[in-house]
Amino acid sequence: MNFKKIFLTVTALMILTLNTVFAAEAESTALIPYSDAYNKYTNNPYGYEIVLLNSLKLNEDIASVKSRFESDDLVVDILYDNFYSGLDNRATYISYGNRGIMKNPEFKITGDYNHNFDGISGHIMLYEREKVSDSRADRSYYAMITFSRSYKELITVFMKSSKPLYIEQIMPSFKLISKTGTMKSDRVFEPVSKQFDEKTLGFYNKYFAENEKVDFGIFEPTYPHYSYRLKQIETMLDYEFPVVLLYNSFQLPYKTEAMNLAKEQGKVVEYGLYTVDMVDGKEKDVTLEILRGEYDEYLEQLAENFNEYDYPVLFRLNNEMNGEWVWYSAHLVGKDTDLFIECWRYIYDKFKEMGVDNLIFVWNPNEKSFPNYAYNHYLNYYPGNEYVDIVGLTAYNTGNYYPGEIWRSFAEAYDHFYYDYARRFKHPMMITEFSGASAGGNKSMWFDDMFSKISQYDRIKLAVLWNGQDYDMSKQEKTVSRNYRLDLEPEVIEAIKRGLQKYK
Repeated sequence: MNFKKIFLTVTALMILTLNTVFAAEAESTALIPYSDAYNKYTNNPYGYEIVLLNSLKLNEDIASVKSRFESDDLVVDILYDNFYSGLDNRATYISYGNRGIMKNPEFKITGDYNHNFDGISGHIMLYEREKVSDSRADRSYYAMITFSRSYKELITVFMKSSKPLYIEQIMPSFKLISKTGTMKSDRVFEPVSKQFDEKTLGFYNKYFAENEKVDFGIFEPTYPHYSYRLKQIETMLDYEFPVVLLYNSFQLPYKTEAMNLAKEQGKVVEYGLYTVDMVDGKEKDVTLEILRGEYDEYLEQLAENFNEYDYPVLFRLNNEMNGEWVWYSAHLVGKDTDLFIECWRYIYDKFKEMGVDNLIFVWNPNEKSFPNYAYNHYLNYYPGNEYVDIVGLTAYNTGNYYPGEIWRSFAEAYDHFYYDYARRFKHPMMITEFSGASAGGNKSMWFDDMFSKISQYDRIKLAVLWNGQDYDMSKQEKTVSRNYRLDLEPEVIEAIKRGLQKYK
């Protein structure tokens, strides 16, 4: 007997087996056939196996946030939440997470119960809304199935369909498995080249594409009604701001006088627009109404206004969408971030159809997601490369007037998400609004530090200072809670003036 040959053969088989095991462990996710009608998807880093209809196409562009399976009629997102470092848990996730749906009369809860899947209990909530279109597959039937690895670690299967949902037909099996390996890298997003008009292209190139420093804009609440105040501030700070910030919503028409004055003064407007209208005397998000075409006349008029304006506009649509304080956040609109994206694209396409070529689209999440649940993660709101020209950042040093708020340096406010954005997006960036409050620290030193640090964020090309105040609405008398004014304290004025001179 040739023992050497047997030994070498056995050794080779062991190596092949080990290599196969290591390869399986190294593969973070896998999709394999399960039967004639189904595939099995394994996610090792998040520790689950799921069997789904094989008519669904897998998308792992943002695998760290969710794995998506999609067809024309059906979407299945699988999301992972880990609350070990925070106060949330399974109970708050289900109760608080569903509160936004219960507040929105557009959505109707049709089921709320527990169900057993392969010996694992899943909490199911079913809900639905009226369709926005009969001419396409509008996925208006929803299900959220929440599984618990522990009280603090959850996996949610989110479904939406153009037809009533039969969960076990879509997902006949779900299992928790041991967590192994690391998650694959997410896709890096990059902008698409646009056919801007000559003036807009010139502005974009000067302040973004070819800008090797940071320029500063400003929000001045009295502008343009008392435009002399802005001129006073510019003289005070010895700096001419090229960009001014204005706010608008669907309840208000295009601000012709304000826009024309800004243009006459050579100011480019950062035009904040919110899909909010007054309905029956109350503010209301009108995302669904926009998708139904009920605001086409408003959008067409707005497009005509922008065409007549014939000057660059930084168009910031529905900023801070991952914050529960805005009506258009998915937290309040069916937990369905696709509706945000569809609305964004609807508006973009309407303007494109009408020949608008002077809008630079600015996509601007909040620095943190509230609630901090995977379905509300900022990446879920990304409309796509064609639809975003600039990535906007927003973080304030709020001071410590309110319980739970802390004084933050500029780096403490921006490091945690700037570097995350920088590795995920190749777009130019801007700070769409920011400032430092007075309560809790030395405001002039905060600005000195900001001006020394901001140049280290080399992807940020424009930063818009906010010259205003927030008020404590719980007080009967008018009480400033966050003083962001740039033009009150002499030492603050001097610090800002010193800093701006470095960037002229």
